[in-house]
Amino acid sequence: MIPRSGHTANKDVYEIDADIYQRFPVLKQAFVTVGQKDTGQIGIMFSLGKMFETMALNIKECVPGKSRIDYAFDAGANAMNLILGAYGMPNSQFLRWDPLYIPEFLREKQLDADPSGLTTLVKKAAGLYGSDLVGITTLDSRWIYESDLLKLFVLADEGHPHETDKEFVIPHSVNRAIVLAVAMDMELIETSPQVPASTAASLGYSRMGITAVSLAEFIRSLGFTAIPCMNDTALSIPLAVDAGLGELGRNGLLITPEYGPGIRLCKVLTDMPLNTDKPVDFGINDFCRQCLLCAEHCPSGAISTGSQYFTGVCENNNPGVKKWYINAGECLRFWQKNGAGCANCIAVCPFSAGFEGSQCVKCIRCDTTNSCSLQAVAFLRAKHGYLKAPLWGTKPISTLLTRAEL
Repeated sequence: MIPRSGHTANKDVYEIDADIYQRFPVLKQAFVTVGQKDTGQIGIMFSLGKMFETMALNIKECVPGKSRIDYAFDAGANAMNLILGAYGMPNSQFLRWDPLYIPEFLREKQLDADPSGLTTLVKKAAGLYGSDLVGITTLDSRWIYESDLLKLFVLADEGHPHETDKEFVIPHSVNRAIVLAVAMDMELIETSPQVPASTAASLGYSRMGITAVSLAEFIRSLGFTAIPCMNDTALSIPLAVDAGLGELGRNGLLITPEYGPGIRLCKVLTDMPLNTDKPVDFGINDFCRQCLLCAEHCPSGAISTGSQYFTGVCENNNPGVKKWYINAGECLRFWQKNGAGCANCIAVCPFSAGFEGSQCVKCIRCDTTNSCSLQAVAFLRAKHGYLKAPLWGTKPISTLLTRAEL
């Protein structure tokens, strides 16, 4: 990872209106609301029906970038995701909250080590299991989902994480979130909205599952509680911001200094006493205020070109946080028409590749007072081995790392 020292945020990274904000229910996710409108059924996957119809038509009509072979690559990349966690269903499949294969003698007594030693172990294990970035934060209860499809998430004073007929119960002792980022293949992402870009995302999800499940089992083997999560249980992006992995961008995604928005996030919640990281400020959020590339290249018009607000723009938003809100329903409707996911906002983000000289010509605001944050981040990426420094005016060459630097 690029060192975060010297880039600690000196102000709150969120502006929250406590009179408006409430914990977010999964029932408001676009995958759920769009699927319910299409089929009348409640679930995460029902919105995919229309996308599959377009997929079949693409194959029949031999649409470039959307052939049967393209879709086969995507299916293979997504296999481990569906086996391990299916994008994230709490306390199910391999995302179960109890130990999977850990013998009793390993989990009955906690390892005697101080927080610094445990933190070092956890970050080393995260890199070993496939995480490209890792950060740790205190678990902010505001980011825990209010409810899943059918059950509430409830915080309890004591006990172990468990599920009842009506609730998912998380004790207050589970007060740390280990946030993990896996980098996606940017050469595939740049083909968006063709199928190979979706394959990059699918492979990212499969790696997410492997990393989160493996790290949870590691923590359990040291005698502590661990809840592996993919998209489920808690909001990944605000936890990642709290853990110092990056900043929230105009495109509604986490933008990291190492990979821009070209990552997938998962997390492990635990009661292990760990040292926490701090939110960072690399100037990425300020850059997004004047850069509109993601909005201009969004085929669904789902990304705002305006200012940040506390109010949302569609039923899938959770108002109360000042940010750029995304019309997630319109985004997903384009996926259905496209027959594959879209990653245009990742592909065109300047932080995905790094600084190019031609970007100066297109930029509407040159910040010469504090230097250009894109140039500064690109310099750090080259210095720490995340890209090869380009000649002026040429595109940076990414040197994708497959493990975190520890």
